[in-house]
Parts: sequence; structure tokens; C-alpha cells
Amino acid sequence: MKLEIVHSTRYRYDGPIAETVMEVRLQPMDGNGQRCVDFRLELSHGVKARSYVDGYGNHVHYFNLVRPHSGMSVISRSVVETGLDRDANTGEELVQDFLRFRAPVKDVDGVRELARRHVIADASSPAGVEQALDELTLTISREFTYDRTVTNVYSAVDDVLSLRAGVCQDFAHLFIAVARTMGVPARYVSGYIHTPGEKVVAASHAWAEAWIPGGGWVGFDATHPVRTTPHHVRLAVGRDYTDAAPTRGVYVGSATGTMSISVKTHEVG
Repeated sequence: MKLEIVHSTRYRYDGPIAETVMEVRLQPMDGNGQRCVDFRLELSHGVKARSYVDGYGNHVHYFNLVRPHSGMSVISRSVVETGLDRDANTGEELVQDFLRFRAPVKDVDGVRELARRHVIADASSPAGVEQALDELTLTISREFTYDRTVTNVYSAVDDVLSLRAGVCQDFAHLFIAVARTMGVPARYVSGYIHTPGEKVVAASHAWAEAWIPGGGWVGFDATHPVRTTPHHVRLAVGRDYTDAAPTRGVYVGSATGTMSISVKTHEVG
């Protein structure tokens, strides 16, 4: 499958600000079943971005706008092939790093209780590990309500456990926390999910990947709930949202700002 994706982020301020500093992770990753065929980043005010690859293999673009402005737009245009063969080399030198806890992925009582409910019968069996994680995916979807109004980007797993609700970011963090408690390395994935027949998505999506012995990274989407499919497009990965946020930045000024996001996906070819 080949997907064309347009991701637009627009910032508006109620007065002029002096400076914007930002980094974005909007270029889809290569490997593990997908390939970025084309990528363009369009920034307003004639700004030119620089780029680097971070320690997780994410493409990071960064820029600094240092003249007064009352708005800013960041538009990425990507063409991505999905459904390709998975990587033959499943080696991962840093996989044990994805067993560690830090906020918002916390080791708390509710996480340990969910882990006890999804014990892996044979940790050396890939099928056994995947079965336990499939069941965890279903449990999160059934027992937690998708609700955009109750959490924010700073919410941690103990908030989600208390509220019994959240959004895709929260469900990914909860899955990761429980998987790590089960002894399975797990990481956060930011990206998109294409829905055939629909061209507009309210925002980007998030899910988790777990390290399966002999199988490498396998995606689990607790929001829907499914294993990831060719309709999922990976942008960036990390320990949690803060490592893989599509956009992140600060501005200098006293004005109040608002942000609007739209994502359009379209199957081509």
C-alpha cells in the first residue's frame, strides 16, 4: 500500500511574539515493514530547517524563527509504502532500555495488577508472549473509555488508571507500563492510521511496540484494538511520548497561543 499524507500544524497568537524554537519528528521512518518514498517540510516565514537522526533512529528537523510573528505553520507532505517485508535483522542493542520506568510510564499498583492478569506462560515462546500482549490490548480497549476531555499530554498512567479513560497516547503508555512489568521491552510509537474512505483525521495516532524474542518489534494498538497493519504509519519511536512527539517547541513572548492540527491520508498508486 502507498499512502500520501499531509500533516498541518498551525499556531496563532493574540499578539506578536519574539521568537519560536521548535523541533519536529514528522518524517516517517524506514524499515520494519514501511519505506518513506518522499518527504517535504514546509515552514512559514521562509524558515529553513536543519535535521539530524536521534538515538532512536527518528528523523528530527529543527529551526529557530527569531523575528516578531503572530503565527506559524508547519506542514509535512509524505509518501509512504507500507505492508513491506519486515526487517530480516531483528537485533536491537538497546532493547533493555525499554524495560525502565520514568514518568509518565510509571510502575504503580494498577499496572502491576494488570500484569498479574496477563501472565506470560512461557517467556521463551514468541507465541506465548504475543498471546499475552494480545489479551492485554483487548483488556485496555474494553476496560478504559476513549475520551478526549479527561487527560492531556502530561497525564501519566496513574491518572489513566484512576479515570479509567484517556486517548491513544494514554493507552499506549499504559500498555508499555504493563508490558515492562511483565518483563517485555516496550516502546512508544507516534504515527498515523489510515481509514479507507476517509481523508481527514483529527490528529496523529499513537500505539506501542513490544520486543518479541526472535521476531523483533511488533505493534499493538490498544485504541482499536488490533495488531498494527499496513494502515499504520510510524513517524517516531521512543521510551514515551516525550521522545517521539511530532512537534515540540517554545516561544518567547507574552501572547497567548492556540494550535490546530489536521492530518489527511490518501491511498495512491
